[in-house]
Amino acid sequence: MFQRWGAFVYRHRRIVALAALVVALVALPFASRASGKLSSGGWLDPLSESSQVDTRLAAQFGGGKSSLVALFARTAPGADATSAEFQAAIASSTAALRADPNVTGIVGYAETGDRRFISTKGDAAYIVINLAVTDEESVPLYPALRATLAAPAGYTVNVSGYAPFTIDTAKQADEDLVRAELVSLPIVAVVLLLVFTSAIAAGMPLLVAGLAIPTSLGLVYWVAQLTTMSVFVLNIASMLGLALAIDYSLFITSRFREELAHGREVGDAVARAVATSGKAVMFSGIAVAIGLSGLMVFPFATIRSIGLGSALVVGCSVFFALTFLPAILAMLGHRVNRLSLAALRHRLRGERGPIAETEVVLEVTDPDHPSRWGRVARRVMAHPWRVLVPIVIVLLVLGTPFLRMEQGVPGAEVLPVGLESRDTFIALQADFAPGETTPMTILADLSAAPTSPAGIAALQAYASRLAALDGVSRVESFFTIVDPRTGTTVPPAQVQALFSLPAAQRPAGVDTLLARYVSGNTVRIDAISPYVASRPEATSLVPRVRALPVDAPITQTALGGTAALGSDFLAGQADRLPFAVGWTMLATALILFLLFGSAVLPLKAVVMTLLSATASFGALVWIFQDGNLSDVLAFHPPGFTVAGIPIIMFCVIFGLSMDYEVLLLSRIQEAWRRTGDNAASVIEGVVRTARVITGAALIMVSVFFAFVLADEVTIKSIGVGMAIAVAIDASIVRVMLVPAVMRLLGRWNWWAPGPLGRVAERVGFSHVDADEPGPTARQGGEAPVTGVPGPDGPVAGGDGATLGTGLR
Repeated sequence: MFQRWGAFVYRHRRIVALAALVVALVALPFASRASGKLSSGGWLDPLSESSQVDTRLAAQFGGGKSSLVALFARTAPGADATSAEFQAAIASSTAALRADPNVTGIVGYAETGDRRFISTKGDAAYIVINLAVTDEESVPLYPALRATLAAPAGYTVNVSGYAPFTIDTAKQADEDLVRAELVSLPIVAVVLLLVFTSAIAAGMPLLVAGLAIPTSLGLVYWVAQLTTMSVFVLNIASMLGLALAIDYSLFITSRFREELAHGREVGDAVARAVATSGKAVMFSGIAVAIGLSGLMVFPFATIRSIGLGSALVVGCSVFFALTFLPAILAMLGHRVNRLSLAALRHRLRGERGPIAETEVVLEVTDPDHPSRWGRVARRVMAHPWRVLVPIVIVLLVLGTPFLRMEQGVPGAEVLPVGLESRDTFIALQADFAPGETTPMTILADLSAAPTSPAGIAALQAYASRLAALDGVSRVESFFTIVDPRTGTTVPPAQVQALFSLPAAQRPAGVDTLLARYVSGNTVRIDAISPYVASRPEATSLVPRVRALPVDAPITQTALGGTAALGSDFLAGQADRLPFAVGWTMLATALILFLLFGSAVLPLKAVVMTLLSATASFGALVWIFQDGNLSDVLAFHPPGFTVAGIPIIMFCVIFGLSMDYEVLLLSRIQEAWRRTGDNAASVIEGVVRTARVITGAALIMVSVFFAFVLADEVTIKSIGVGMAIAVAIDASIVRVMLVPAVMRLLGRWNWWAPGPLGRVAERVGFSHVDADEPGPTARQGGEAPVTGVPGPDGPVAGGDGATLGTGLR
């Protein structure tokens, strides 16, 4: 099939190249508009308890709409934020906002007399600007609202909230992406030039990446019209797109040049490159997409959108690598080797005569050439246990920090210093009474009137249990009344007596409390915690609050708020994690089985990838949770691992590791089919692919590490973690650990039980295509494929199990 496709592309190369260009050009206008359609939300499970509390607050208490927090401070020291002058300045600044139809009200110290709106030093104050629109609807309205909120003379005003956080996050994502590309592209170009030793060949992967990334972002724009797409899709998709498009093009271009060097005609070289490396690229793309599809089982739009957006990038990378690239290679032919380093060296030395354009290609792919990779492969074959045991031990030790990982759902603190939404958020956390802006909200349902003696008694008993929990500093509701004369809470008996009075005889302000905290037989209770809502200390408090018993007539309670949202995110992630991990490993193993016809190699690949992931997860915790290298990498450690990153990394790492696994095993399988010699086949596979794999890995590492320059901690941590994982996988696991394991397994590498072997033969791709060049014709020095077993060769077990590659 792939051989026929390669031949088709060669015959219709101009049409295929033009069609691919048209696809990219159609997507280009929408790619630049993609970032405007992305959201910083999507961390909620709509079926979770906290999400349902948000919905009920909107329906029963008029909440659920968006809001902004504006922080006012004097530029001169010694200000009194409770003074009439200070509050008059706030009123003057917000006068125009109060008349805006999108603003439903403004709440602060002037409106309530509550000192929670005043900083602990008394020199700053904040107000809450309630909006008539949802969070997502507030984003396009925010610039105009912010322009209306002018700072009075001698004062500063800074704003935080969902809308400014979303805008700052999108802006930061764009800046981080541009910075990463400016750094990574020159490095990638140099690596490609060193790998190919030809400027024309080195330009092919960059050309494919230049088509794949805009096309995928154009698709992201259209998908964002239908479902929520996270703002992080922009960076992660671009990161993966640049790395994968270049890698896939590197594989096919390298094989094309190798086939030319072996004396094939251009058409045959194109067809052969697509039939071998093209097939590997297709299955690698499928493996990566399957790994990313594991993210789709989660109920959170953010994680699902990252999986979906990244899968679109993979599809575009495979599409252009199998269409545009072979078409361009067909048109270039031997000119792909032009502008080579050999020619430059030849001219600098003043030498005359023809230049052997294929000399370098043959040198780096000939398994008999005394290259560095050949020596490494032979040493591994000679001493597999000496290689296997130390590497496994080191990788497991590197992964030990992962055992103490704590996850948290971040807020604006992940943004860099200097952004208004982030600095305002941090100031509210540091300068004001802790937890005032992010209370835990409990909705208590009663079977009797909440203001009845029995109702108040049950609510007060529940509030007492709640306040007794470590991590809860205060409880507020309609029954927690503060005596303005003494500043102390009114005793329970007096509260019950107060609400037993007729409404007309109750003190002023009581009806306001009822309107705020009571709706029918549902009561809202706010629990103030000194913990930062995004940190593990706060999320670990949530299960203890939910476990509190209640007394009749309270029938049930439900907990919401920022900490509860984070806790529910972590719980939902934990619930779906086994499915995501299991699906990713099982589906990837199935793809490898269909590709190679072996039941052993897929299991080996899964174990090897788990070792790579373990080490990278350990590094992630050691760096970003523990704060090591924070000065070098220029970030403020949040004190926890950002929730969602480990599973995103796992799915991506699993897919990317198959990239190199498929390429390496494809070449080993080719040699095994010819010789039936396990050790020789592994050596040949390593030698023929090591330069390409390490070059491709260096490209990926360069791309991922370029995102170290990102100022947003989430993107920075993903970039660092992915770079470490790819570096370990390509330089240690694929080139040393995999060959050592395959040497020890011997002919069992290609074993499959009889029924599975027959399935692989019938529906798999492990067989040799009938229209590929025949196995008996020696091409360019390649040994013939005979299917005759050597000492380690393919044999048939007595039970029908096969030890081969489907050759009968």
